[in-house]
Formats: sequence, structure tokens, C-alpha cells
Amino acid sequence: MIIDYYSLRRVNPYLGVIQVIDTGAVRTYSTTGQRWQSRRVSDSERFWSDRAAATPATAEISRQALHRAVAERPALPFPAGDRYELWLLAKDTRLPLALLRTARWPEEMEEVADPVWRPFMPGEHGFDRRDGAGGVPGPGADQDRLHLLVNYAARPMPCAQWFERTAQGGGIGHGGLRVEASMERRHLPASAFPELLVSECWTRAEDAALVADFHDWNAALLLAHQGIGSGTRERLERAAAKYPARLLDTYPVLPQVLDESRLKVAMVQSRLMRSA
Repeated sequence: MIIDYYSLRRVNPYLGVIQVIDTGAVRTYSTTGQRWQSRRVSDSERFWSDRAAATPATAEISRQALHRAVAERPALPFPAGDRYELWLLAKDTRLPLALLRTARWPEEMEEVADPVWRPFMPGEHGFDRRDGAGGVPGPGADQDRLHLLVNYAARPMPCAQWFERTAQGGGIGHGGLRVEASMERRHLPASAFPELLVSECWTRAEDAALVADFHDWNAALLLAHQGIGSGTRERLERAAAKYPARLLDTYPVLPQVLDESRLKVAMVQSRLMRSA
């Protein structure tokens, strides 16, 4: 039996990175590396059996083998497994603007029916920032402004395109929604893709700051991404220290830590907040 270990980003809305142990019929998931949950993905009637399966395609894994796959897993985090990315494109440049979906296999590059970037879960209201005068905007004001800012940059006829990311960071264009024939198979350099979830390059400084603050607010989750430059990682570590609530869960799956002492102080704060 072949066991595959990889990680996936959960986006639109953004929920961080999940670690996956893939045995074929059953996949086991964890966001922290400590608690694992199994789900059946084949047409088998059971999660596992105590007998060996006949074929890999419909393989049922024994309970003991599943426990062993978790216990003997390689070091966390697992390698990034979602090299296919669906990007909402900026209407003026037709370049990647915001990440809509990721996939591990080419057959998962599905047709695009809803090209809307969603930065938050429904009913989530934790991102509101204080304005420059020290006041507090109404509930959801900054969230609504961010949602409109990014999606309006792709309208009125939004275009979304699938890309296969290369080892060098570039991307090979595939199909999508309103993708012209000349755009398919195009090769974009790494510099054409936002490093995080959405582009931080905007004409107005206040718009760029809004997107940057959104990334900083998600810093503890974004630090689990692989392939982030040292400058961006250093900035996210500083931001995560200001928003430490999620750092306890993500720290075990961070691929790199630049300032370990700073993050450990933040985790102490996070433990105190959680216990309170």
C-alpha cells in the first residue's frame, strides 16, 4: 500500500493549511499535527477493515495500518501538494489578483461558475480595524470594503484562470472562466503571482494597507505556507505576535521560524488568552 503525505491550503474563505495522510480509500487530516480525523474517499462501504484489500483503487486500510501511518508519519509540515491554483484576474492586466481555489490533481481543475473572492466566513466579524482618528468603524465595515475592493478590480466581467505552478515559482496557464485562447498555455513568471492570498499592489496607499492588514490578521495561518520569502515571513512573524490567538495551533506545522524567541513569547500570551 502506498501512503502519500502532503499539505493543502484551504482558501475562499481562507482557513489555513491542512496536513493530509492519503492512503487511497481513506484520507486522514489535521490542522495542528496533534489531532487527526479520517474520512473515506472511495466507494468502499467502510473506513477500514481488518483484512488486506484486493486492489489499490478500492483499497480498504486496516485500523492498525491507519494508526501506523499516523504514528510513523514524516516530520511536519508535509510537502505542499496543491500546485494547481485558480486565480481571479485583474481586469486591467489579466494577471493574478486573488486566489480562489487550489488543487492537487489536474482533474480537479473544475469549471468556474462563481468567480468571487471571499475573504471571510459568513458571519465572521473579527477583522475591523481602528481608523486613523482612533474611532471604531461599524461591524464588518473593513471586511465589506476589502471584499468590494478586490472583486470590483475584476469586474464587470470577471475572469478566472487555472495555473500549474512550477518549481521556480512561475505558472503555466490553463482554462477557466472567460479565458481567451491566447491566454491558455501562457507562462507567467513568479513575480506575476501574489506571494500570499491577494495582491498588495494597489494605486491607492489606503487600499494596499487594507490588504496588507488582512494578511497580517491571518499571519499565524499564513506562516504555515511554504515558499514564502524571508522578508515576508519576518513581517508575518511580527504580525502573528500581535494576533497570537491562532499561533498555538499552527506553530507545530510551520516550515520555518526566523525569530523563535518572539514567537514563543506570543505563544505564552496565546495560552494565557485561551485559558482565560
